[in-house]
Amino acid sequence: MAESVEQLNNEGVKLFLKGNIKEAKRKYNKALEINPLYAATLNNLGMVSLQEKNFIKATNCFKNALKIKESATYFLNLGHAYVNLKEFKLAEDQYIKAIDKAPDSLMGYKSLASLYQVQKQYDESVKVWEYIITNLSHDVSFKLHLAKDYIQLKEYQFALSVLYEASKQEKQQELIWYYISLIHFNSKNFGSAIAAVKKALYIKPEELSFKSLLAAIYLGLSDFKNAMKQWDEILTIEPFNNKIRIDKAVTLLSQGLVNESLSELSLVLKNDSKNEKANYYKAIVLLEVNKLNDAISILNSIVNTKGIFKEEAEKVLNKINRKD
Repeated sequence: MAESVEQLNNEGVKLFLKGNIKEAKRKYNKALEINPLYAATLNNLGMVSLQEKNFIKATNCFKNALKIKESATYFLNLGHAYVNLKEFKLAEDQYIKAIDKAPDSLMGYKSLASLYQVQKQYDESVKVWEYIITNLSHDVSFKLHLAKDYIQLKEYQFALSVLYEASKQEKQQELIWYYISLIHFNSKNFGSAIAAVKKALYIKPEELSFKSLLAAIYLGLSDFKNAMKQWDEILTIEPFNNKIRIDKAVTLLSQGLVNESLSELSLVLKNDSKNEKANYYKAIVLLEVNKLNDAISILNSIVNTKGIFKEEAEKVLNKINRKD
């Protein structure tokens, strides 16, 4: 007996969910040979195209599905395709249409809020997260998203209010305390920041981002010894974490530990010779040990590459020239 469009479509869905994209695609194409206007299969083929990162094809599949049937799911998927193409206004339009079709669509609102986040439109994303929390879901993850966006807006009291409310729930406690700590750190309430991040570390002691924040807090308190301790713990686990190693090197330099600073920078540059920040600070270290020509050579190289340290390198070179 010949297979029906519905049967082929359903077989394709099962294969897709198992990760067998190639066979799922074959089933969908076979179904469309029987009925090119079967909306569900057009949508599903669009999902395959999304998986294959063929976003133009995905867009066309979802559009064709919507010509046959206006479905909240199809609008949502078309929005995802537009996001991947960085067509953010078109994506926003599709998400709003999905919500209009299904006003209780949690995924629709979540997608819209995430889209605003990507564009750093935090005033807009805050409104959507608040709507979700008030009307659709009290899940901690949405409260964390809301708090993070308040932090981006520097609305720290609102963020703290959301986080302390979230702390009454059991899930993701370590992230709640991490963001509470981050707010206190940004507000220079270092004592409260340490207390909060230590709660996060008690729950998840190996989380490197928590250790990194604790190091930054200690640095804010000029407690270099404890900052170093945190950085060394991170570097034991991630020896090629260039950001942390450079932070350590800069701090060593500020403490007059020139050779130790140069050693750390050399480790960074051994694996990433073009790291501009490491090269800049290496030049500063070389100036400290009176290796003027080597320092000037590095600084000129930074100026010529026109990277983010170009202006800083020019300032140092100008200072050297004035001394001459």
